[in-house]
Amino acid sequence: MFIEIEDLKAEPLHVHHVFPIDEIGFSHEDASLSSGVTVDFVLTHHERELRIDGTVETTITFSCSRCTRECDRPFFARFGLFYQPQPDWGARGAEVELKYEDMEVGYYDGVTFDVNAMVLEQIELAIPMKVVCREDCQGLCDQCGADLNEGACHCSREELDSRLSVLLDFRKKNERKED
Repeated sequence: MFIEIEDLKAEPLHVHHVFPIDEIGFSHEDASLSSGVTVDFVLTHHERELRIDGTVETTITFSCSRCTRECDRPFFARFGLFYQPQPDWGARGAEVELKYEDMEVGYYDGVTFDVNAMVLEQIELAIPMKVVCREDCQGLCDQCGADLNEGACHCSREELDSRLSVLLDFRKKNERKED
């Protein structure tokens, strides 16, 4: 979905749209969309500078970080964005020094505004890095891979602190020398 900047009127533009799952182009290693994406925003502008305030809502299927089971989570994000036309920064590959204020500005081509890209960006920025299916998820056994939520496995549970493994190796070498 694109908004032609030339067609904008002086009054704010209110947009409410439901994107089908495949229209946004969401691609993530541990997550997928499980329902359409609803976006609701108000776009105000001063010449070619855009201010966009709104919300995005959907349901995302995540892969649990502990046990790898799939789990659905409602997703809701509120955003307030500011866009300017892409400045001419000179030759490609030239370094550009950004000021702190520049970090809060998004850029677009100055002619059309890509709503799909904005919505996708808001989803990508707001999804959590790790998701668990439930707070008490036990995860998988690090030795045999059994799902510990379904019951205990039969692996030995000798707890070793990995930071001390060097000392354990040293001790084993000394014991061999003494024999």
